[in-house]
Amino acid sequence: MSIELEYALEHKNDPAVLCCRMEPGEISHHNLEDPAIFPDLVDTGLLSLDGALTIGQCLGATLKEVQDSLTPLTADLVDNIQDPDAAGGDAPAEEGGDAEAAVPAVAVPAGTQMTFAGGVVKLYIAEGKDIAIEFPV
Repeated sequence: MSIELEYALEHKNDPAVLCCRMEPGEISHHNLEDPAIFPDLVDTGLLSLDGALTIGQCLGATLKEVQDSLTPLTADLVDNIQDPDAAGGDAPAEEGGDAEAAVPAVAVPAGTQMTFAGGVVKLYIAEGKDIAIEFPV
């Protein structure tokens, strides 16, 4: 599951792993997996984080070629690796990410309801096939 920008910035020093198949292009928080699940995947041998770049290095960088989900992002897969500690040099490249953070509103189809109650998100989408999704937060 992809992560939110705020969460990505909080975990900028954690390994960067793709949450789903990605075509070449700019890497955003939408492309990254939640680092909270990595220990279980590493313990079971489903994931190796050797040589993985950090989330901070990958936000705004460019994926060179198509990669599958749960692929750790390494220097050979990524161009334009970011320096998350830079004070000014990469500011224009990250400006797009800041604009994205400043506009958190998402276009929601008519008939869509989202509620947060008791630590659970309930999402109901009337349009289409009346999809209802609930998950803990």
